[in-house]
Amino acid sequence: MHDLRLRRCVERATDGGRLTVALTQLWYLSRTGNSARPAVARRGVPPGLRWLVALPTAAALVACAVLVRAVPTYVPLAAALGVLLTAAVMRHRPARAAVSEVQPSEDTFRRLMTGHWTRTYGRLPEGVVDDRPAQDTDGRSTTARGGAATVSRPRAVVLCTDRAVSVFLRENDIPGRFRAVLVHVPERTGSSRYGARPHREVVKEALRGIDGFRAGLPVVVLHDAGVQGSLLVPLLRAARPDRVVVDAGLPVAAVRHNRAVRLLNAAPSAGAGAAAAAAAEKLRTVAGLSEEDAAWLAEGFWSPLAAVPPRLLETVAVRALEHALTAPDPAATHRSGDARNQGFLTWPGQAPAPGPDSSRTEGTGTA
Repeated sequence: MHDLRLRRCVERATDGGRLTVALTQLWYLSRTGNSARPAVARRGVPPGLRWLVALPTAAALVACAVLVRAVPTYVPLAAALGVLLTAAVMRHRPARAAVSEVQPSEDTFRRLMTGHWTRTYGRLPEGVVDDRPAQDTDGRSTTARGGAATVSRPRAVVLCTDRAVSVFLRENDIPGRFRAVLVHVPERTGSSRYGARPHREVVKEALRGIDGFRAGLPVVVLHDAGVQGSLLVPLLRAARPDRVVVDAGLPVAAVRHNRAVRLLNAAPSAGAGAAAAAAAEKLRTVAGLSEEDAAWLAEGFWSPLAAVPPRLLETVAVRALEHALTAPDPAATHRSGDARNQGFLTWPGQAPAPGPDSSRTEGTGTA
């Protein structure tokens, strides 16, 4: 990766120096490639095995036609031709391992930026901070630095499931502009981008995080386009009906149909087919996703919120906070006949799409 290209990526990521971005965000934005394909099982008979059986069989039938007078000649010849044609038309698809990668890899990119780049230029590029310090081994904290300790009488809670985005929000003081407190609840295990935590575990930790603040504070949720994030918002709403919960996460429809970063979760275990069907059903009934979006997530695909361009991410977070602070009291909304909280956000770039639940609109973002 050329340093001039990286500088151009930094210029775009920081919006000309106005924003501070995390190193993980820069990695996604400066990627040279991205591949995500599920594993494929072997189908059919390998060509070598087919012809190993077909050729001797056809030769025996031809010999039968020549040597055996009691059988009409055309019968074994026709059978030999049928064997050869069958072997020729049969198809074989070899097994293929699952692929989930971004080029260059995160470790390679980090070694480049914290090693060679830092030795050459003395520091990371202006406006870029390392979101994975050496002492952070599991990436988990209940409240991000600069959250509750620096906000007196907060007006809202920002719940973020991506560490890099939490760092981005904190460094640019986006919660602070609205006197909001930032709570980080990771969706993924450790520093891995391929091992997802069970969604019940994520919801429990999220509830512990927001329950540490005054009841009734509105909550803005920023999450990846994945199973855990899609289920997080409706389950929080069901568990805390007294709070406005604004979904500012990355919509699945925004990444399935564009050039967003796509990744796969860790390789499925035995019985994954039944688990995927159950997950798809839950995503349709609980999260209200379409059949296609639910099936895509259940297959293991997901897209990281940190890959969204920082300027767009800032816009979405600001709009979500503005909406959260002006949304009607959910108790009054419940009394008026609508038991669901308001606040599903349309991402810039697409008009609202009608769905089974009018309180939710999906949009698109460029990642």
